[in-house]
Amino acid sequence: MKNTFLLIAVASAISACATPARYEYVKDGASEHNRTDVLSECRYQIRLNKTPATEEAELLKLCMQGKGFRLKRVN
Repeated sequence: MKNTFLLIAVASAISACATPARYEYVKDGASEHNRTDVLSECRYQIRLNKTPATEEAELLKLCMQGKGFRLKRVN
């Protein structure tokens, strides 16, 4: 019984460490709906301009920053 509990505790600790950090764009006063709309608009504009895949992440960051959002860790 003691070994089972120890095994479960160790497995839980290891799995908690394996959870990747999650980042989201945030802006004071902006709702989740507003964030989703702005993010979709930025992605649409990037695809509309046929931007190379290697540049998409940087352009998305710049577009969201231009609209007042900042990328922050949420967990």
